[in-house]
Amino acid sequence: MTALAPAVAGTWYPADRSDLASLVDRLLDEARGRVRAPRGRARAVIAPHAGYAYSGAVAASAFGALSDEPPSRVVLLGPSHYFGFAGAAVPGRAVAQRTPLGASPLDRESLDALREAPGFRADDRLFAPEHALEAEVPFLQRRFGLDVPLVPILLGATTTADDVALVTASLAPLLDPGAIVVVSSDFTHYGPRFDYVPFVEDVPERLRTLDLAACAEIARGDGRSFSELVARTGATICGRRAIEVFLGLPPGRSGGALLEYDTSGRMTGAWDHSVSYASLVFP
Repeated sequence: MTALAPAVAGTWYPADRSDLASLVDRLLDEARGRVRAPRGRARAVIAPHAGYAYSGAVAASAFGALSDEPPSRVVLLGPSHYFGFAGAAVPGRAVAQRTPLGASPLDRESLDALREAPGFRADDRLFAPEHALEAEVPFLQRRFGLDVPLVPILLGATTTADDVALVTASLAPLLDPGAIVVVSSDFTHYGPRFDYVPFVEDVPERLRTLDLAACAEIARGDGRSFSELVARTGATICGRRAIEVFLGLPPGRSGGALLEYDTSGRMTGAWDHSVSYASLVFP
């Protein structure tokens, strides 16, 4: 069986099966006790994808709000951090995604349809080093088990607005009433290492203002205003194009709500560089 192998097990999250299961279950339990949100109802979420020590709590708040009913498929949208292609990519031959918890099947019928669709390409190699989608899978596996089929989709770094439109149109037929959408994105990457230093004073407050402005446009389902905000501010939101695709689809257009927000700067106290994390849910 050809499977997408985990790239960050043992670094970004535990490589041991029981350790990973315990960690994810604890994060989900703590989120349910911490976050007031409609439980068991959301059909789409935006969640971060950093190491679990940083973004795991915020991610868990999103996954805890997902519908309790097992989905027909999970469409995973996220950015490619390693390849500069345009448009979207799906796995070419892989039939499963492995994590230390086990292997979840890929929805090959949907993926084979997308590989021929406008705006898409198929190549397993684009997924080999990528953490953006992999980081979300253990949460899905603990919520729904190993049998729910996945549709992993990466947006390339040189994707344009025209590419986004093509990808959105090609993807829409997959969103039947039983499907769930998970958009994987961190928010602002601040500091010299990210080539983004738009301000040097009041960094925590100004980062929060910037991130929450982006979240507000997303929660309104306003893809155009979100894109204009990113263009105006230069906000380094790695999953920007994945979010734009999502906001062109019915779950995104209907609007949602911000659940949680945090930053690595708050956790470490080091504001010379910081990555922001947000979770949003959509009914």
